[in-house]
Amino acid sequence: MRRILQSVKEEPRFIEVAKVGDIEKGKMKNVQVEGMDILIANVDGKFYAIDDRCGHMNALLSMGKLVGNIVTCPFHFAQFDVTSGKKVKEPESEEIKDADKLPEDMQNYLSYVETLIEPVKTYDIQSYKLKIEGNKIFLMINA
Repeated sequence: MRRILQSVKEEPRFIEVAKVGDIEKGKMKNVQVEGMDILIANVDGKFYAIDDRCGHMNALLSMGKLVGNIVTCPFHFAQFDVTSGKKVKEPESEEIKDADKLPEDMQNYLSYVETLIEPVKTYDIQSYKLKIEGNKIFLMINA
């Protein structure tokens, strides 16, 4: 969830969120900071931070797949650039194998769910500044 702006703006500050050795190249990690889920990704030795909630259906992106700088959501396969938080691919509908063999009421339910999900928009997600000091990764908050 996004933080609500307060009437008195706090100065930006950095909070330690991980160690460099905690996140191998090509991997990512979920960290929780002040009630927010943040994804820290290691792309070729450089670290990036974005919201760890998909801009489509709120799934944890850190449970998805990271290829280069693109993370794919495990839920509907929307894709985001971890260097910026920008959406690079819309979600997909997943075909259920042998759905035609399911009972009619289940087929109707799945069809109904698809009509509910179809109009949901997918938004870019927030990116955050990081700094590395020694082997510690710090996240800037309240910026």
